[in-house]
Amino acid sequence: MDMSVGFSEILLILLLVLIFFGSKELPKFIRETARFFARVRTYGDKVRRELDTISVDMGALRVPEDDNLLTRKSEMRKKYLALRRSLAPEERAEKSSKICRILCESALFRNATAVMIYVNMGSEVETRGFITEMLRRGKRVLVPYCKSGSRSMGIGEITNIENDIVLGEGNVPEPRPELRDRFFLGDLRLIVCPGVSFDVYGGRLGRGSAYYDNFLRELKGRVPLFGLAFDCQMHEGHLPFSSSDVPMEQIVTESGLKLPDRLAG
Repeated sequence: MDMSVGFSEILLILLLVLIFFGSKELPKFIRETARFFARVRTYGDKVRRELDTISVDMGALRVPEDDNLLTRKSEMRKKYLALRRSLAPEERAEKSSKICRILCESALFRNATAVMIYVNMGSEVETRGFITEMLRRGKRVLVPYCKSGSRSMGIGEITNIENDIVLGEGNVPEPRPELRDRFFLGDLRLIVCPGVSFDVYGGRLGRGSAYYDNFLRELKGRVPLFGLAFDCQMHEGHLPFSSSDVPMEQIVTESGLKLPDRLAG
């Protein structure tokens, strides 16, 4: 239900106040109305933050994995981290540029007004230049951060890649504290994820801390999930996968889109 009041409605109300109560009461009415809407806005922001917290905390519930699955994931993680790190810096930069260009050309990305995307670190697909381009195009950019003391994430909206990013735990690039949790998760239109490895079925292998899986679990099916990777990170066959892992709907590498998903555009 839309409870908003438009400009024309406000003018009508002011006109009625002027007719029935006179011009002396008009300033008082405007002040009281402004106070009322300020209280509503404050309450709405509080409810929004609480709903986002509940959503993320519920996603933190994780089914234990058996030792064999954990061992297989660990072995795969070592293999694909080594392959990714073997790329020369110039090669990594060139392939990252191709990957971001392919993502940029997808209809889903073009139509997305608000995109959550990581700021790269280490040997990940580079996103810093792409984020700058997104901001230049007028898109809202949300960057994830790890909530200390839990295996959950939050997001913060940035407007400048140079000024709005700080290093968090493990030197992970994150939004400045004052920019966090001011965005309603329901307004997200696309989530772009990093990964150690992906498979052609949408399987994603992360670093093993479950931050992304816990965050994405409640958003799966509501927001399209894209993974960015180099071709060398693509696994033939199925990656080790558990019921608590969240698959991607599309993987983007330097050679193109990897999944036959109609949402990719």
